[in-house]
Amino acid sequence: MNKTLRLWAAPLGISNALRRSVPTAADGFSHRADVGGAAAAGDVLTKLTVVLLSSVNAMMWWVYTESRLMGAVWAMIAIGFAVWMKREAARR
Repeated sequence: MNKTLRLWAAPLGISNALRRSVPTAADGFSHRADVGGAAAAGDVLTKLTVVLLSSVNAMMWWVYTESRLMGAVWAMIAIGFAVWMKREAARR
């Protein structure tokens, strides 16, 4: 290892301890959205809120500022996010 990189690296004992303390999928660790219950419902509500607010933002740009370009950008964000949600739900 380069001498400069060794100065910035954590000592080997600390690095090994940190690696052992981080749970992995092999240890049975799962993402909070995979657990179900309130966490999964919260994730769904957050995603729906993003789609709703992006749609409202698109309409605001489209109607009030008459900026068709920014309205189209926000509409594409809302549509893209909704498609992503649908694909993620189909994978589960």
